[in-house]
Parts: sequence; C-alpha cells; structure tokens
Amino acid sequence: MRILFLAHRLPFPPNKGDKIRSYWELRALSGRHEVDLFCFYDDPSDAQYIEKIREYCSSCYAEKLSPFWARIRALVAALRGKAFSLGYFYSPKMDRAIRQAVSAKSYDMVFVFCSAMAPYVENMNGCPRVLDMVDVDSLKWEQYGRRSRAPFSWFWSLEARRLAKFEKRTTEGFTATLLCTSAEAEALRAHCPSPKIGTWEHPLDLDYFDPGKVQVTAEVAKWQPYVIFTGSMDYFPNVDGVLHFYRDVLPLVRAQVPNVRFVVAGRNPAPALRKLTSDPSIVVTGSVPDIRPYLRGAVMAVVPLRVAQGVQNKLIEAMAMGLPVASSKLAAAALPESLASLLIVEDDQQVVAERIVKVLREGHSVSGEAQRHAVVNYYDAARMGRQLEEILMHPDELPGSRAQSRTPAPTTNATTQPRNSETEHSEFQVTGNATPGSK
Repeated sequence: MRILFLAHRLPFPPNKGDKIRSYWELRALSGRHEVDLFCFYDDPSDAQYIEKIREYCSSCYAEKLSPFWARIRALVAALRGKAFSLGYFYSPKMDRAIRQAVSAKSYDMVFVFCSAMAPYVENMNGCPRVLDMVDVDSLKWEQYGRRSRAPFSWFWSLEARRLAKFEKRTTEGFTATLLCTSAEAEALRAHCPSPKIGTWEHPLDLDYFDPGKVQVTAEVAKWQPYVIFTGSMDYFPNVDGVLHFYRDVLPLVRAQVPNVRFVVAGRNPAPALRKLTSDPSIVVTGSVPDIRPYLRGAVMAVVPLRVAQGVQNKLIEAMAMGLPVASSKLAAAALPESLASLLIVEDDQQVVAERIVKVLREGHSVSGEAQRHAVVNYYDAARMGRQLEEILMHPDELPGSRAQSRTPAPTTNATTQPRNSETEHSEFQVTGNATPGSK
C-alpha cells in the first residue's frame, strides 16, 4: 500500500513517549508499505535526524515549527472559537504540501499520529483514514483546568470543551481511531459513542530496558540511597508531581530515613525544579544520554502524578528494570491489573511515605525478577506489528472496539537510539509559556 503518514513531531530520535510510539509505527509500516511522511519539528537539534528518518520513508517533508508563530496561530484559533492546540499545529505551508501530495499521488491509506494533525485530511475522501489519538486530550485539559488557578483554569476548561467537540467530529469522520489503552478508548466513547474506536498499546523495548545490561556509574553511586522520578521536566504534570512529592511526601520519608535522596532525571527542568537543588538531598540532572544507569542505581521509582492521561512510560520502564514503584492511582489507572497489582498504588501522603520507608528498610515484597517477569509476560504476549498491520488491512475490525479484553502489546527488539529521560508525553507548560502537543 501507499500510505500518507502525518505526525506532529519528527518521529526521531525515539527519546520520549510520543516519538517512541510514532517511530515504532513508522518503522513497522515502512517494512511492508510505501510511506510518505509529513511532520513538524520544534526542536532545532532534531533537524540532524531528518536524513535518518528518510530511511523509513519513500519521501519526507519535515517543516520547522516556530514556537512564536505557532502560539500566534493558537491565539487566533482560540479567538475564533476553535481549540487553540489545533491552531498551534496549523501551517499554510504544511497544508499546501499535503494537498500537493494528495493531488499528485494515489494513496491507499492515511495514517494520522496525534489529533492535532487530523484537520489536514479531515475533508479528504476516497481512502481509509486511521487516527492514532493515543490518549484523550480533552480530558487532559480538563484536569489542567482543575489543577490550575484563574485565568488559566477557565481557559484550559474551555479548551477541553472545544477539543471534545473536535474529537467527536473526527472520530465520526475517520475510518478508525486508536487509543493506547482500553481505559482511554472507554473514556473517548463516553462522549463519542462509536464502534470505530479501538486500542493499540505502547511498545516497550524490553531488550533495552534490561537491568542485567546496565552498570551504575560512579556519579550515580555517590547519590545512593535514592528514589527517582523520570520524565520531561518542563511538562506540567511532571513538575506538579515532583513538587507535590517534595513538599508533601519526602519530608515524611526523610524523618525516618534521613540519608535518602530524591533524584529528578529529565530534560529541561522548570525553574521551580531547579530551585530544589538548594536542598542537598535533591538531585536534578537535566537531560541525560541514557536513563538506565539512573534507574539501575535507584532503590525505587516514584510516580506521584496528579494529572495523567494514557500509559506512563516511566512506570513500565522502571518495572522492566526491576524497580519497586510507588504510583498515584491516576498514573497507574491505565495499567492492566496484572501489572498494577505489583505497584504501591496510593494517594494518601502519609501512607505512601510509610510504604516507601518500608521498601527503603526492608525491600519490596515483590522481587525485581518477578516484577520484570510480569512485564515481559504482558508485553511479549502478542505481535504488535502484526496487530498494526491487521488494523490497516481491516480498520473496521478494531481490537478493543467492542467489549473485548485488553490485547497485550509485545516487546519491540528494534535497534533504536539510546533512550534518555524524556520518555513522557511532552511539554505543555501550564505556566503561561504554553506549547501544546502532548503526545
């Protein structure tokens, strides 16, 4: 087949949640089909990878996204009564390039990664259109509204309502819409009842996240014992989660284990996080070339998110590395019971502090080997590439589109660039410096 593939960010390097998923999809599809890629890149350093991504495409159009002009377009969209996150990723140049390609070539399939790219082909007819929405953005903005103060709170809530309408229209118009978990699919069906909604779960490179292949560096060893949080540290849910843990949970832990440190590993730490380094018990790494030594050296990982949508890669990566994980109920909600049952899932700050102290003193009740084994069993239970191929061949027979059980996603053993700490849905700062596109 000849496939038109649209993505809101260049799918390389696969160093954070949205790019890992879109890269895996692009690589899987290009193995059997002719793929034309149209995408943006907002990180200037990503320009060096455009030639690399051409290895997976028949052609690649990658347009630099100016954050300044993107914000202007987002503001104009908001003033016109539209979702500003859609305006952020609208470009007349991109629109023309896609239209020219559609006129010049006969595509058998359109594959859209991220709902922000759907408007470019919303009115296109003549071939199946599959949207990988990943998670339900309108619910994320709704959570932002609840966690923010005015005027941001009402603005995010307005964005949630506008996006919900767009999601409903797009779901009805596209041939199929994919979500990363059955929970996300059910959430979308709550306001978009449709048989055209199904699931295709995140891949996980289990060969890469293998604790037996990683050594703890001398720099990391000097921080021990420590608990760790990983992710893009300019992303509001991560910043909020870290500050919540530092203020409300860590003091309770340190009262009983005074020598424990808290390591925050991830790119672009927000100013509020950089200020934490005045406390000698806090380490804020910034971007790291390889997150695995930091996970390997930790006693446990913490995921105290109070705003969360979809699968949290940091959870399954820590579990694959054999780490005990303390998670909020919201962050753990997307995991299957077979994995969630191995976590410390708790929102009460006193209780979670007590559970962390117990792990620091006695170890976790579930061994690292047993935890990794459970992750391997879950992610090795199906062939994800085959499932994606089936979706393309039969988009009207989506996995999870009816009352079906979750279809596990297998490991991907592809060779990729080393992962770093940006393994999260990325970068919307709900601090006034807004950059949409949280896939």
